[in-house]
Amino acid sequence: MVSREEVQKAKADGKKIVLRLDNALRNSNNRGTGMSRMKDFCEMADLVIYQSQWAKNFLKPFTGKDGVVILNGVDKTIYNNTDPLPGEETYLYARSSRDESKGWIMAWYWFVTRRNIAERQGYPWGRPVLEIAGKFSPENREYNFDFYSSEQFVFTGYQPNLIDAYKRNRCFLYTYLNDACSNTLLEARAMDMSIIDVYGMLQTGGAPEIMACEDISLERMCNEYKLELEKL
Repeated sequence: MVSREEVQKAKADGKKIVLRLDNALRNSNNRGTGMSRMKDFCEMADLVIYQSQWAKNFLKPFTGKDGVVILNGVDKTIYNNTDPLPGEETYLYARSSRDESKGWIMAWYWFVTRRNIAERQGYPWGRPVLEIAGKFSPENREYNFDFYSSEQFVFTGYQPNLIDAYKRNRCFLYTYLNDACSNTLLEARAMDMSIIDVYGMLQTGGAPEIMACEDISLERMCNEYKLELEKL
C-alpha cells in the first residue's frame, strides 16, 4: 500500500520506520513487486514486528531482519460469549477473499462427511447446518455450492463484521493453510466457539500460537506495541 519513494522520504526526514509483517506477499497481486518492497522496507525499518513466531521463522531468512513477535488481539467487549450458544450442529465457514489458502474445498468435504455421519447416527443433535460467509463466484451460488445430498446450508455473503455469524453458530471450521495470525480464529475463540481442526489446518501457520495464547485481548496487543514503540 506504500511506495518505495514514500518510505525513502520518511527515512530522509528523520522519521522512525516501523514495519509490521504477517506473511509473504503474492507478487501476482502486487504487480510483481510485493516481496522486493518487503525486503527494501525491512532494510530501512527501525523496528520490524512479526505477527507470529511462525511468520518470523518463515520470512526472516528472506528479509534478513530480526524483529519482535506480537500476536494480534481481539476486542473482548465486542467478541464474547455472553449470549446463549446455538445448537451443536451449526457450523460456520468464513473467508474474506477467494484465495486458495482459505480452504473452501476442505470445508466442503468436511461438512459433507459430517452430514453423512449424522445421518447414520439418526441426527442425535439435529441436522447439521453450514453457514457460508464470504466472496464466492456466481457459479458456486447457482449450483448450490456443489452440495448434492440434502446438505443444509445458508449463504450469507461477504460480511466485514462476522459477529452475528459467530452468534448464529456453535462451531467454526478452521481451514486456513499457513495463515500467519488469523483474526477470524481469534474472534471465534473470543466468542467461545468450538474450533474444528479441518484436516490439520489448525496445526499450520500461526494458529497453534493463537490456540496456546492465554491472553488474546486487544489490551495485551496494544500494551506490547506500546512497549516496543517506546524503545525507539
